[in-house]
Amino acid sequence: MNNHDAAIAAVAAAPMVDTVGALRTLLAQLPDEMPLSLDDHHRALPGEPDRVHTVHPSLVATVSGLGTEAESTQPGLLLTQVYVPFGADEEEQAAVAARADLPAYGELPRAAHYLERGELRAGLKDVAEVLEEVAHLVGEVAADCTEHDEDGSKLRVEAKRIAHAAERVGRLAAEVEEVAE
Repeated sequence: MNNHDAAIAAVAAAPMVDTVGALRTLLAQLPDEMPLSLDDHHRALPGEPDRVHTVHPSLVATVSGLGTEAESTQPGLLLTQVYVPFGADEEEQAAVAARADLPAYGELPRAAHYLERGELRAGLKDVAEVLEEVAHLVGEVAADCTEHDEDGSKLRVEAKRIAHAAERVGRLAAEVEEVAE
């Protein structure tokens, strides 16, 4: 078995890494020079109310020397925090953690995930939630301003506009047809 196959086998054998010891065991099986990165987003199974987090390791292609004659691609280790079902057994949790199609946990990155895949209803629903949060935030800032403060007055108007946009996008999410890929 070559180094690449050994790395694939080591990562496949550890779909969830919950302790320093488990991570140390995995890392001991990988080359010291292998690039390491962290996923930009937490991942979660949509609609799962009770969850616990774990770390899912995966091999990804990394590029070094980008834009030079020495440019090369090599495997790297990506660590992703994943929320898995709390009540599930370890095998079920590992299956969820290893899913490549899990969207990001937060509404904005999850909206991008869905919209980029043509899943308009789910994406627009998350966009509406983001707009609602922004309207609430702007409204809170406006509430801290006095009634006669011009900036506060403008902020209150913008908070209402954003809230109306959230409502319109939410209605559109319910009406829109999915885009076929």
